[in-house]
Amino acid sequence: MLLVASAVVFAMVRSAPGDPVDVQLGESGGISLSREDEDRIRAERLVELGLDRSLPEQYALWLARMVGGDWGTSYRTGQPVLDEMLDRLPASVALGTAGFAVAVVLACGLALLAGRRPDGPVDQVVRLATLATVAVPSFLLGTLALQVATGTTGYRIAGPASLDRIWLPALVLGIAVTPTMSRVLRASLVAERGRLYAVAALARGASPGRTLLRHVLRPAVGPVLILGGLAFASLVTGSIITEAVFTWPGVGLFAVDAIAAQDYPVVQAYVVLATALVVLVNRGVDLAGRLVDPRQDARAEAVA
Repeated sequence: MLLVASAVVFAMVRSAPGDPVDVQLGESGGISLSREDEDRIRAERLVELGLDRSLPEQYALWLARMVGGDWGTSYRTGQPVLDEMLDRLPASVALGTAGFAVAVVLACGLALLAGRRPDGPVDQVVRLATLATVAVPSFLLGTLALQVATGTTGYRIAGPASLDRIWLPALVLGIAVTPTMSRVLRASLVAERGRLYAVAALARGASPGRTLLRHVLRPAVGPVLILGGLAFASLVTGSIITEAVFTWPGVGLFAVDAIAAQDYPVVQAYVVLATALVVLVNRGVDLAGRLVDPRQDARAEAVA
């Protein structure tokens, strides 16, 4: 999966119009160069960056270095890409974790409210609200939230990663993920409520709320764990738009700047990092799901 993703992105970024040398020449600070000097400098830079080679040669060379731990050097900053990523990764992890926590609280609360009386008035309102939220693009939600917060709370849009800045992008990320998580958990809760053990608990006199919390919630969490794990990975490495809107100094904002500057090594490293995180989280979620709901092993054996 990592190999396929890296190859696809490698080809895509290099098929885009222009190249890093064009960007660098455009940022030469207004220095006037003759056409001959510009062509000479461009040719020299292409050789320095290895962009004069064929695409398969470039990919093979990049892959060999990546496997050896050399992620390349950023064309824009001149620093090792791995160091740049590691410097910014804690900010993205903090934002993703905070956003995931918001999503878990909101999704669980909404799903429990909706699942207590399926198809009741509360369920209908929750389903309509989550459906409406899905229709709002994350960049629009972030922009609106930023305008409101800066006008009412004095929120600082610039600055380092800090607690007084993290709450707003975390809230936006959490709200964006909540609809999907709440719908999956609600559907799982409704399905588990119809099983024999839940019906037996109700027959013994347990209230619907008690049955939901004590007997239904744990087995219903299994499907949500898988979705939640993937959501967490996407929040850490896939919140490019939110980091750009709030200028949050994470790997997402770094990747946005790299895309604009056609900084190939950074873009490729970002994709590899994001893909690796998704794979690792997916494995961890699978193990956690088996611990929470051992019936998954039984179902897997039955299918085999």
